[in-house]
Amino acid sequence: MKVLYSVIFCIIFYSFSYGQSERLPYVMYPNKMVFHTSLSLNNAPFKLRDNFGGFDKISFKPNLNLVQGLGIAYKWFALEISYKLPGHIRNTEKFGKTKYFDLGLQFSYLNWDFAVNFDEYKGYGIKNAGIISNNLDLSPSGYFLNSNIKSRSFGINAYRFFNPELRMKPAVGIVGRYTAPVHGAYLRLTTNIHGISAKKGLIPFNYLNTSSSIHKANSISAFDFGAVPGYGYINNIDGWQFGAFFGLGAVIQAKFYTFSNTSRGFLGLAPRIDLKLQAGYNVDNWFLMLTSQFDQKSIRFKEFKYNQTYYYLRLTYGYRFNYRIKLFKRKSI
Repeated sequence: MKVLYSVIFCIIFYSFSYGQSERLPYVMYPNKMVFHTSLSLNNAPFKLRDNFGGFDKISFKPNLNLVQGLGIAYKWFALEISYKLPGHIRNTEKFGKTKYFDLGLQFSYLNWDFAVNFDEYKGYGIKNAGIISNNLDLSPSGYFLNSNIKSRSFGINAYRFFNPELRMKPAVGIVGRYTAPVHGAYLRLTTNIHGISAKKGLIPFNYLNTSSSIHKANSISAFDFGAVPGYGYINNIDGWQFGAFFGLGAVIQAKFYTFSNTSRGFLGLAPRIDLKLQAGYNVDNWFLMLTSQFDQKSIRFKEFKYNQTYYYLRLTYGYRFNYRIKLFKRKSI
């Protein structure tokens, strides 16, 4: 906790240390119509840790899908549609099939930048499931496949950047871009509902030599809210834009698990990590950006720990068309 207090103190200190500069270190393109397309790899593996009788970790892996996105942005309007491409990254007989769905919304209000996200994965495999029992029906790769395991996450996040020159839109790089280095502290307020579930149990507990009720759980979930202070840096050198955001904080968490028509709930604290990375080429007319984001979730019941990381790796290409004169300029009489 001392480390967390130190981080919060630094953010408050830096928030009063910035002055207004005469020239902004970024450029916005409100009068250009931006078309962009992306190709991303989304993943959400999770691990369960406890004394399972001879071993202490069970790893769950989805079979990845490539996701393509198509988007358009003009002035205040922005729309992006994403869809899964046919097939899977890995062999479905060895690693199973995973269905993926996501929905996102981003907007700004006053000095806050908001992000709303929903993610759902259905279909996981237990890696190296032979450690549970050799009598399990394993795939050729040693996975125990369960198409009924679901992972869901719904989150509302609000970002406040204490340096007024650090903004979300030029940092993303679609409707704007940076032209000079900028850095500063930020605060992320976060509210989340997340968890995992499976109708007949998350773990094949009949093969375990334990008596813990949570090993029989068919759902583990939590509602939490809290704050994540962090620090960000963005720069653009001769068109090459790169940056990073990192934060460390905590949330107050109401956590639950259900088994055999019985539910148990507890209240506690959980850590939160915020990490975003980007690099690419971004000039006036076009951009090609590689971005990644990591969102870590965790729930703990005494010695039992659930840890999951939602992350993506995305390559985005876009072109900014100067259509303002062609579309809106009146013809002279």
